[in-house]
Amino acid sequence: MSTLLILALLMALAFVGNLVWRGLQFARLAHEGARANATVVRKFRTGAGGPGSRGRRIAFQYTGPDGRDYRRAATIALAKWQGLEEGHPLEIYILPDKPGISAPAWLVDAARDALKKD
Repeated sequence: MSTLLILALLMALAFVGNLVWRGLQFARLAHEGARANATVVRKFRTGAGGPGSRGRRIAFQYTGPDGRDYRRAATIALAKWQGLEEGHPLEIYILPDKPGISAPAWLVDAARDALKKD
């Protein structure tokens, strides 16, 4: 096998592994997450495409129950992104035993609603 093919396979495995890892974290947030308050500290876009294809992200900061400050980012829908500004409060869910794992509350609430339908 060529080096490029091996490199492409390793990158694909890393991408899939990251998706699975984040999915497991999100499942824990939906089942065990506790509400917390954060503050939006930055709005930004990602991606090399044109304005319509770029991801919209927010960075948010919060203090966990362990007293440590955390800063995380999330990709969000356009409507939510337009409605938030730096300095705005943001409700999130965190894992009580791992407060560095968090997500915006509306995303976790949607996952919880979906789980109730099963």
